[in-house]
This record gives sequence, structure tokens and C-alpha cells, in this order.
Amino acid sequence: MDLKDYIKNTISAISEAIRESQQELADKGVIVNPEKVEIGKNGEKLLRSDGWRYVQNLEFDILVSAEDGSGSTGGGGLKVAGLLNIGAELKESTNQQQANKIKFAIPVAFATSETPREYKKKKPVMNVR
Repeated sequence: MDLKDYIKNTISAISEAIRESQQELADKGVIVNPEKVEIGKNGEKLLRSDGWRYVQNLEFDILVSAEDGSGSTGGGGLKVAGLLNIGAELKESTNQQQANKIKFAIPVAFATSETPREYKKKKPVMNVR
């Protein structure tokens, strides 16, 4: 697989994963790659349009092998840690593998829930005389 195809396949796979995550997690209150993120006073990322939720970067630092296959069905693809195959199938083929490291981050605003009463800051009671 040449560099151009490797970059296109990598970006395509990450983009598809983001889109699928957005669809699958929307009803659970999770926002993947939210828009309109603001930076707070301390540099934290906040999603203002949704009740000031924190936006966290999920960082990925993974080893990916790019396969370049030739044979009856041809094909090639990206394989992550030998577990996942993203791309085309390989049958009766000779393939060359090269391992590459990819590092990227995806911003996520996780679902929130109301703070339980026992954790809320209690207001001091004022003695009135």
C-alpha cells in the first residue's frame, strides 16, 4: 500500500468510526466530536450548548499494520493490533505487512447525571438572633 492509500484508508476508517459512534451513542447522551466547543478559564473544553458539559479528548496511540495483497481476490487494508481488519479481504495471496504507529484524539462529551444530594455542597446555616 502506498503512502497516499494508507493516509486515505486511515482517515476514512477514523471518520467512519466517528460517524458510527455518533449514531450509536446519541440516545445515550454521548456526543462524539461535538461542535461549538468553548475553552474555559483554566483551558478546559466545554460544550456550552448542552449545559456546560466537559469535553474530553480520547487519545489513541495504536500500532497499525498496512497490508498490500495480491492474489485472486486482491485487496488490502488496515489491521489494528492483529484484531481488527478494516478494508478488503485477502484470499490465496501473498501480502507484505508494515507496522506503523498512529496517534490521534477524538473529542467526546460524555453523558452526565445529576449530582447526588450527599455530594452537593451544603449551604451554611446562618444563625439568626
